[in-house]
Amino acid sequence: MSQHSKQPTWHRMFSVASLTCSLTLMPSQILFGEKPEPKEGKQASVEAEKSAEDPFAVPSDATTAELWEWIGEIRKTPPGKSMAETANKLFPAIIKACDQIIEKSSSADDREKAVLEKFSAYGILVRFSPKAKAELEKLAEAYSSDERPAIARLASGQILSAKAQSAKEATAEEAQKLVDDAMAYLEKFGADKSTFGAVANIARSLGNTQHTEVAAAMHEEIGKRLASSEDETLQRQSRKMIGAARRIRLLGNEIELSGVTADGSPFDWAAYRGKVVLVDFWASWCGPCIGEIPNMKMNLELYRDKGFEIVGINMDSSLDRFEKCVEDKQIDWVNIVSEEEGRKGWDAPIADYYGVNAIPCAILVDQKGKVVSLHARSKELDRLLEEMLGTEVSQ
Repeated sequence: MSQHSKQPTWHRMFSVASLTCSLTLMPSQILFGEKPEPKEGKQASVEAEKSAEDPFAVPSDATTAELWEWIGEIRKTPPGKSMAETANKLFPAIIKACDQIIEKSSSADDREKAVLEKFSAYGILVRFSPKAKAELEKLAEAYSSDERPAIARLASGQILSAKAQSAKEATAEEAQKLVDDAMAYLEKFGADKSTFGAVANIARSLGNTQHTEVAAAMHEEIGKRLASSEDETLQRQSRKMIGAARRIRLLGNEIELSGVTADGSPFDWAAYRGKVVLVDFWASWCGPCIGEIPNMKMNLELYRDKGFEIVGINMDSSLDRFEKCVEDKQIDWVNIVSEEEGRKGWDAPIADYYGVNAIPCAILVDQKGKVVSLHARSKELDRLLEEMLGTEVSQ
């Protein structure tokens, strides 16, 4: 069991929110809720406040040090039976305490930490409170031009994330404006783990729209900028982004597949020419992937005689897990697996080549080897196969 799995639920969520917003900006006592050493004579005051009838009441006359201590303790509150109810009391209280710190403290460091703490709290609260989204957007707007780089970067990244939600309905001009804003943000604040997260969010959102080339070009440009990073994680993301650009551009074009099948023989992609093929990136631990198997089997039964086949690209981290799943689920189609040490799971060669960063990823290929869909699952797969193979074409 990992260290994080032993932490209280709010503790883990705060860690994730803080890391998402800014990986290195917050000291350990703010990021992980560690309790700082109390100053002499202060502990009794804090405990007295905590024993009040309302456990979420912010100590109104507390010093800055006492407020930080109070935040550290209140974050340990268990979620209770209703996570939403607890969240809607806990996080507004933390935000209020941060506002008091910002107002009271003469320390620039304290004020900066309090602003960052507010962003982290809002980052969780938006999951439970509809009005918190507007409040977070207002907070981000207020601090997007802040003189403190850490805060300006965080606020500007939040604004970008909000814009990503509009990508689906964006016109071509609006889509390009999203890209320009994201790249300007990357240029201003530099490429690191936190800024990458913000711009990648825009790229992924555009990748699910009709603005194929805009999305592909953005992925490619981000990948090129990350390539020179000394951080191994960002170097890996560089490959993924460039691979994602390659995948997005597959629609209407041929897909290349190679590797080794589960029985150890070379995969022969040419043997599938003339057939409609579902190329399915999957793993045994992926619930939606496993949930789609019955539908895939049904379509094989309906259309295999008419030229439909499935090729799986397995992304399990071990061959044992793959083999057990194949046996349990009675999977009878060919699967390409990675035999390269250190290149399994998300780093499997084909997954890396096509920048697959989320599964299931189901790509449908026509008889000429050209991709007709990047999202061929469930009813969409049914519809496409009915259209391509369900009705005999009269000569």
